[in-house]
Amino acid sequence: MIRVYLLTIFLHLPLLACFAEETGRNFIVAKPFLYSFTQMRADLRKDTIIFKQEKVIFGLGVQLNKYWSARIGIDLINMNKPYLKPTVLTYRKDNWTVDAGIFFTSEMDKPFLQFWNNRFIDPVPADKWLYSPIADLGLRATYRWNDLITTDVSIVSGNGYQRLTEKYHPKPAIRVTLTPFQLLTLGGYISARKEDISETTLNCFAHLQMDNKWKVTGEYHHKSNCRFAEGRRVDVMSVYGAYNLLSWLGLMGRYDYIRSNREEPTGEKWNLQKDGHAFIGGLIFQCFPAIRLSIDYRNKRPAVRSIEKENWMYICLEFKY
Repeated sequence: MIRVYLLTIFLHLPLLACFAEETGRNFIVAKPFLYSFTQMRADLRKDTIIFKQEKVIFGLGVQLNKYWSARIGIDLINMNKPYLKPTVLTYRKDNWTVDAGIFFTSEMDKPFLQFWNNRFIDPVPADKWLYSPIADLGLRATYRWNDLITTDVSIVSGNGYQRLTEKYHPKPAIRVTLTPFQLLTLGGYISARKEDISETTLNCFAHLQMDNKWKVTGEYHHKSNCRFAEGRRVDVMSVYGAYNLLSWLGLMGRYDYIRSNREEPTGEKWNLQKDGHAFIGGLIFQCFPAIRLSIDYRNKRPAVRSIEKENWMYICLEFKY
């Protein structure tokens, strides 16, 4: 039902853009956007090739007046069950930004997505390993105190944008971002949601970038009582680096380490399918301003020998208008 309401808003946004009042020297702008992401991967151990259209997102961004803007997108990859993503109304004035609707959660939103190459190669660590939804329905307020400190506080449904019809587990969160100087960004994040027990997520990150030539990002995540299972803990450490060889060609590499605890009283690990080491390395081609292509190798070494290692070659194609 929520998706129906949001779709109604989406269909009426062009009318809002037409009738919204011009403020000062700011003019109403309605701009469509389109995003497509396609993957082809080859299993080097089993000689199998898989082709998949991962995302097709169409949407509209509207600048209603000086302070208010809206952005709505529909993920059309599953036509039988299209999802609205992102669908957000934003208010900006002075140092304040307020978002309401479906937006990227604070552990996924800027600066995280930019640091991790906007999820072009692979999802950010919290999305891939920590069972955390990338987008959710809620409200967020961000305040930039000065050039050094920015904070944001949010509360979301806790289930993710694909599970809005399920029972809500409200998840408050706070993030602090520090920029000691232009090249360095530091920060931390904490969130919690509760059913019978509380699930808590902690994060700290650092990002260093030099003259648009190279960048290095590192993160540490800890989640306790994962998915409301008492005593289940998971830690993720991740490092990502990229170097631009030419204006249209770059190198990238990523290393993830995932570790969970053993459950009592069995002493068994509950997260064996994800625990272990993961590596990605390859080339990124900026073919045209709207098109990126990557060719990379991926290796996953599970924490236990009984689970088979993974070796993949990926070709990823991104179109963004």
